[in-house]
This record gives sequence, structure tokens and C-alpha cells, in this order.
Amino acid sequence: MRVMITGGTGFIGYHTAQALLAAGHEVSLLVRSEKKMRGLFGRGAIRHFTVGDITDRDKVRAALAGCDAAIHIAALVSTHARDARKVYDTNLSGVENVIGSAVELGLDPVIHVSSVTALYNPRARVLDEHSPPGTARSGYGRSKVDCEKYVRQLQDAGAPVYITYPGSVLGPDAPELTEPHIGLRTYLAQFVPIMTSGNQYVDVRDLAEVHLKLVEGQADPGRYLLGGEFVSWADLGPMLDELTGRRLLKLPVSGALMRLSGRLYDRLEKFIPLDLPITEEGLGYATRWVQMDNSKVETALGFEFRPVEESLADTIRWMCQAGHITAKQAGVLAE
Repeated sequence: MRVMITGGTGFIGYHTAQALLAAGHEVSLLVRSEKKMRGLFGRGAIRHFTVGDITDRDKVRAALAGCDAAIHIAALVSTHARDARKVYDTNLSGVENVIGSAVELGLDPVIHVSSVTALYNPRARVLDEHSPPGTARSGYGRSKVDCEKYVRQLQDAGAPVYITYPGSVLGPDAPELTEPHIGLRTYLAQFVPIMTSGNQYVDVRDLAEVHLKLVEGQADPGRYLLGGEFVSWADLGPMLDELTGRRLLKLPVSGALMRLSGRLYDRLEKFIPLDLPITEEGLGYATRWVQMDNSKVETALGFEFRPVEESLADTIRWMCQAGHITAKQAGVLAE
């Protein structure tokens, strides 16, 4: 089977493409940089590719030509206020071009890799496949909600479309650091915030395996949450202590105060451009997390997510080996 993938040089896309290749499938990539693709996959691994952007409908359709299935992963991911308009326009246009064109051309299956933010509602008790589109009205969250509404219309019309919803994605071998990686680096280098709520971590390798199984038709089209394992902020610090053999600084902070700091940083970041995981939208999710129910994908595929401790340990080892953190910050995991 030949599968067109967008976002193949990003974190989730790279691992998904590698899983498909390892299983004997062909991969066709839509990439913005051939040089970056060659650097990641090598010169002979990818035989079919198109240089272009998800906002360019003609390039998208060129990449889809000759393919049996499609996985749309590419998205502009940022919770920074300065990026809100660009994020919204890029993500909605991309979904309409990629998912819409794949359905129109008769590809089967078609997988839209969404996000927990597409379903996020701070008043919900839990998020599952029955949850309505979320309530986010700014930036990244709003883009994912409107993409969700578009793709659900295709599902309702009978198109063979899957939607997956990753939580906070961690794991090794990232082409570039994601916001969860940057957050982990901050905890190891500075302090672990002790706030209300927590976070839900999923390993990128688990995501890639699920996407492979869905491409191969091991479950019916539908919506599949891939939240992984929930870790409260109170438990994260001791967990990182245990993994690294260190005693990390842990600071109790108010969730309301953190959201306020995110709001202030959104307004000041153009004057003080610090590489910190601090945004109003991002801290809203962090301090008011709604847990994701993984039971559908676990039941439908007989799938078991790897322990979060394994994901964190492998991520920290890789970040140290790649020079993103120091050996001291990695502790015993640097050995």
C-alpha cells in the first residue's frame, strides 16, 4: 500500500512514516524541505515525495496521486498569541486540502491526526469518542476545533475517515523539540511546578503503531483518543526524581497565577522572547486538564500503551545524547 503522509519530517509524522516503511508499505511525503527529508530518512528510503505546502491544493493533489491511503499530520502547532491567525488559517486550509482531496479521490483509509485541543472543554468530566467539538476560541485550539467540525462532516457522510487525538506527545528521536520536550527540559533545568490538575503523556512510538494498525484496517473508521497516561503535577516531580536519581526543585504555584503569567507573557513575548512553555492557552490546558479515555483504541486494537516512566526515561536519555540537556540534568539516565 502506498500512503501519503503530511508532516513526515515532524515528530509524529517521522515516526509514523518509519513504522509504515518497516511494515513494508510505500510512503509518499509532502514536504516543505527536501534537504530536511533527506537528512532524516537518508537518500534512498523515500522514493515518492512532493515539495510543497498543505495550503497549496495543487501540490497536495500531486502528492496524493497514485496513493491508496493518506495520513494528515502536518499542522502549525503553537499556543503563542502572536501566531494565532497564521495557525488558524494554515491548519483549516490544510485539512480542507488534504482530507477533503483524499476523500474526493477515493483514498481509503484517510486518517486525520488531530489533538486533544479539538475536544477540550474545561467543564467536561472526561473526553472520549462521543465528546462534541471543544470550546476553545483562540489560537491553536480554535483551529483544531474548526478542523474537527469539517472532518466530522465527512465522517457523517460515510467517508472512510479516522480521527486520532494524541495527548502530550513525548519520546526520543524528534527532528526538532516540541512543546512537551521544551517543558520537560524546563523541569529538569529549572523547576517542576506543583499545580492543580496534571498532564497526559503518550509515546510517539505508540502513536506510530496505532496509525499503522489503522492504515491496515484493523479497526473501523471512527474517532480514537490516544491520551496515554495521566500524571498529576504533584506526582511528576517525584517520578522525575526517581528516574534521574536527582532531587529536582519543586515549586507549588497557583493555577490561576500560572494562567495569569501566561496571559502576561502573551502580551510581552515580542519584547522578551524567552524559549519557555508559557502561554495563556497552554497553561489553561496544563492547569485544567480533562482526562482522555483511551478505552476504545485499547479494545478495538487490543492495544496497550507503554508505561509513562519508560517514555520519560527514553526521552531524557535521547535529549541528553542529542545535546538538548546536560548530563547533570539527565542524572543517572546519562550513563
